[in-house]
Amino acid sequence: MLIKPDARPVFAHLARKVLQFRSDEGGAIAIFVLMVFVLMVCFGGIAVDVMRFETRRVALQETLDRAVLSASNVVLPVSQTPQSVGMEWFQKAGLGDYITYDYATPAITGEATTTSRTARMTSSVRSYNWFTHMLGVPYFEAPSIVSAAQQGEAKLEVFLVLDITGSMSASSGSTTKIAALRQAATNFVTILKFNKDSGGNYTIPKDPNNLISIGMVPYSSNVNIPVELRNQFNVSHLSSWNYIANQGVPKINCFEINPDTFNTMALSRTDPIPMAAVANVAKGVPNASITDIGSSSTTATNGGSVNISRTSPVAINTNSGTFMCNHGDNPSTGADESASNLVVMPATDMTALKAQIAQLNPRGNTSIAVGMRWGTALIDGSARPIYANLLAGQPGMAGRPADNADDESVRHSDGSMGTRKIIVVMTDGTHVSSQHIRDDYKSGPSPIWRGDDGNMAILYNDTGIGFNGGLRPGVNPNGTPPPVNSCSGWSLADAVVSGKVVKRNFFVPHLKANSVKRRVGTQAEGAGTGTSVTGGCDPLAWISATGSPATPKWTGSGNVRNLDWSEVWRYATVDWVIEQLYMRSNVTGATNYNTIYNAMVGSYLTSTSNMDSLLNTNCTAAKAAGVEVFGIILGDDVTEGPIQNCASPGTGYYYKVTNADNLNAAFEEIAKILSPLRLTE
Repeated sequence: MLIKPDARPVFAHLARKVLQFRSDEGGAIAIFVLMVFVLMVCFGGIAVDVMRFETRRVALQETLDRAVLSASNVVLPVSQTPQSVGMEWFQKAGLGDYITYDYATPAITGEATTTSRTARMTSSVRSYNWFTHMLGVPYFEAPSIVSAAQQGEAKLEVFLVLDITGSMSASSGSTTKIAALRQAATNFVTILKFNKDSGGNYTIPKDPNNLISIGMVPYSSNVNIPVELRNQFNVSHLSSWNYIANQGVPKINCFEINPDTFNTMALSRTDPIPMAAVANVAKGVPNASITDIGSSSTTATNGGSVNISRTSPVAINTNSGTFMCNHGDNPSTGADESASNLVVMPATDMTALKAQIAQLNPRGNTSIAVGMRWGTALIDGSARPIYANLLAGQPGMAGRPADNADDESVRHSDGSMGTRKIIVVMTDGTHVSSQHIRDDYKSGPSPIWRGDDGNMAILYNDTGIGFNGGLRPGVNPNGTPPPVNSCSGWSLADAVVSGKVVKRNFFVPHLKANSVKRRVGTQAEGAGTGTSVTGGCDPLAWISATGSPATPKWTGSGNVRNLDWSEVWRYATVDWVIEQLYMRSNVTGATNYNTIYNAMVGSYLTSTSNMDSLLNTNCTAAKAAGVEVFGIILGDDVTEGPIQNCASPGTGYYYKVTNADNLNAAFEEIAKILSPLRLTE
């Protein structure tokens, strides 16, 4: 007999199944993969929806940018409002309306005048999501996309600070540097003032309202300014000319600006600024063999001797490139080009500027710092009284230069924009310090006299200071006759003639013989028959003053005039004055060439490093005042640092051109950068 077992409870059966499932490892990874797959689909869907949204947002932003740029172009007539132009551009952009995204109709504002246009557009885009709507995010939206633009026809004030040093005459590439500069600067001016026609030529005026002014500072060792500009300042040490005081040297006017002012742009019109003397300071090789006077000298019987060839004064040639201050006349041509290298005051009409650019002539050493100093001084707002005095009535020049704070983004009451100030500084070399006449020898009465025959005399004091108070031959220093010193045997001590004391204090070098025979016995002065001494003291070269007023006279002298120091340098070189008037006299204290030269001549802006520092200081002041500085160097051997540091920071402000063929491209690129049409938001 079979016995049926009792049925297991349901709970026990379920428990057994659970235990079996827990211990079964088959198919466990499938669940994990399924979970990861779901997450990947979710994140991938989010990425797709975000990418679709960004594509639409960027498309809208770019469309708005193009629309406002077109709407802000001042070439358009005022009747074509920024609103109509912007909306038409937007409608023709082809964005369209689709189910998966929406573009809102832009809100457009703007205004147009004859001198400026602005436009501002605001819109939005909504992109409906393909995936993330399942997560409760039906769409992504950029609720406010903004774009704005303005065409400055803001006032533009530009100064070209251009290198015209002697090295600019050198060949570079297929041309000369100066020829390339003339072309590049001319093209720069043209591009700023004209748009291209259908043939690609710059013939269409784009500045009908005379908002763009351009000036030029050509520089070499110094900067030559027009006399009218010189008269706007308080100057000192102004030259005499033709015995008329304070006339200046015709067509040559250079300042020696105080280095302490390079930390600012403004140049005071009240503080005295010393003029640079126009002088040939070239240092010669001393052509002298000297034996000083003294009781122990037997060569010329205590008169000493000096052997220097007898020559006539060497008049200065003011068009020589050796001067720190000179004009640009080319002596090899018959034309008067003395005004070629003058500063050109800004104007809105480019006729005069282009003519001046076309005749730039290379001269002198390199002083970028001085060129830049003039550029900053004339673009600074403080120069407005100068403009008012010199440029009154010229189109578009009223109220210039603008205040430095007159930013280009500022809109004036007449609808015009603010002012953009630009300096373009170009060089082909590094700084070279130039020699100049020291202040004490620039102007004022000199001890030198000149006769109508062109010969000169120099006055020596009985006692005094400097080079004119030394012990003269024949003077008794102890006041007890006979004279301790004599001149080839004859005394040059004071004599009484007709009851008056006659002082032979004037030395006239052309009267001095190269070889003098010494006195024998009681022979008459100058008629000695003794030993011939080359360069010996010649009493006939020492004369006394006659007449009233007392002046030195010699045969053929005619009218003899006392020269201002500036006139001395007009008629003679520094080298000639030292050798013939000082050393040849053999007066004690006046026989050392270097001592006299160093007293008269020194360095203006003392060294290359000093000039580099001053340039950097002045450029920093300009940039701090809002001036944009573009720098160009020409040549592959030019030290880049000074100009690179001077240029404004950022792309497009510094250019290195290896040869003159590429100079035009640099100037052209800068001119295009200065286009005033730009996005502002």
